[in-house]
Amino acid sequence: MLKTRQLIPALTARTSAGQIVRAGDYRQKKNLVLVFLHADCPRCDDFLGKLASRAAQLSEREAVALVVFPQPPARAADMSGRSQRAYLGSEAFGPAGQQRRGVFIADRYGELYAQCVAREEEDLPGTGEVLEWLAQIERAGEECGVSHWPAE
Repeated sequence: MLKTRQLIPALTARTSAGQIVRAGDYRQKKNLVLVFLHADCPRCDDFLGKLASRAAQLSEREAVALVVFPQPPARAADMSGRSQRAYLGSEAFGPAGQQRRGVFIADRYGELYAQCVAREEEDLPGTGEVLEWLAQIERAGEECGVSHWPAE
């Protein structure tokens, strides 16, 4: 398991259009919601639909969501499963394929803020919880800025 406050592992994935996307592309620009789901999973489809419906709210919180699905080897961006294992742990895959799903929230500097790793029978956090984590990151960032002291 990853530890909060550590830098997130590198992540490289391929979009359905064939473009390469890296989590590092957003460093110092956007907060990240990294989601690892698996295909043919009704709970994953439900989570993804709810997350997509909140796209405007993600944008308001200066965040972007990267959703990663493992694909058959012929179309996979990471055929080794290295990215999934880096986030979901060494037991991410079993005989039937990917066994874990997860949501990871990182600030714009790549520091892990929150995570939820779930087995197939367990639920992922709600999108409201994801948005609250992002709001907490923004509030913490505001508090760590330059102080505004009254002029004497």
